[in-house]
Amino acid sequence: MGRRGHEPKSVKGLGATLRQEKKKRSFKIGFSGLGGLKSIKWLPVAAVTTACFMTVMLTVYWDSVVYSVDREVSKIEIRGQLKFQRPEVLQRTLNKHLGEGFFSLDLNVVKKEVEAMPWIYSASLRRRWPGTLMITVKEQYPVASWNREFYLNEYGEIFRPPEPVEIESVPDLSGPSGRAKDVLMRYVSYRDQLAEVDEGVAVLSLEKRGAWRLTLKNGIDIKLGRAPLDEKLNRFLRAYKHGLNSRAGEILSIDARYTNGIAVRWKDVPDTDGDQSGSI
Repeated sequence: MGRRGHEPKSVKGLGATLRQEKKKRSFKIGFSGLGGLKSIKWLPVAAVTTACFMTVMLTVYWDSVVYSVDREVSKIEIRGQLKFQRPEVLQRTLNKHLGEGFFSLDLNVVKKEVEAMPWIYSASLRRRWPGTLMITVKEQYPVASWNREFYLNEYGEIFRPPEPVEIESVPDLSGPSGRAKDVLMRYVSYRDQLAEVDEGVAVLSLEKRGAWRLTLKNGIDIKLGRAPLDEKLNRFLRAYKHGLNSRAGEILSIDARYTNGIAVRWKDVPDTDGDQSGSI
C-alpha cells in the first residue's frame, strides 16, 4: 500500500512542474522582444518622419502654395546715388515688372537687366511684403578716360556710356588692349609721387612698344621710355625740387630716358637751333 500511494503522488507532482516551467519560458520570450522597442527614442524618429513628410508635401504642392499666397508687385523702390544714370530711364526699365507675381518674379532676370545699363555697376534686389520690390544700385564711377573713347572705373574695368559725357578732373589714359589696369595702377603711383611737388598727372600713355609718357597738369610733357621707370621719375623729381619747379612755366618738355640725368626743352627756344634743350 505504501508503494501505490507513493507513485501517483510522484507522477502528479512531476506533471505540474513541467507545465509551470513551460509557462515561464514562454512568458520571458514575449517580454524580451518588446524590450528592444522600449529602448528606441521615439521623439527624434517622429521629428525626422514629420520633416520628411513636410518636405515631400512642399515639393509636390509648392507651385499651388505659391500661387495661393502670391500677390502682384505694386511698387518698385530704387535706392542709391545716381549722378550719370538718368533715373527716368532706369525707372522705365523696371516698371514693366509691375503687376508680375511677388514670389514668382525672377530676381536674377531683373538684376541682369539693370546691370546691363552702361552707367550701372551692380544691383541688389529684395522683396518687401506685401508687394514692394526694392533695388539698390551702385553707379559706375569714372576715374579716368581710356583711349579717348571709353572710361575706367575704380577697379580698372572698361565701360562705355551710350553718349559722350564731359567729366571734369579725370586724367586721359591710353594704352594697348588688355593693359587698362596696368596703366591705371601706374597712374595712381605717379599721382601720389607728383603730389609731393604739388603737381598732377593730366595724361599718361603706354605705347605699343612699351614706352611710357606723361603730361603734367601744368602742360609739361615727360618722356620716360621703358624700365627702370621709377628711377627715371625720381631723377625728374629731384631736379624739380631743386629749382626746376621755379621755371616750370618755361618748360615745354623733359626727356628722362637718359641714364644719368634729364634733358629739358624750353618753350622760347626754336626747334631749328642746336641749343633748344639743356641737360640737368
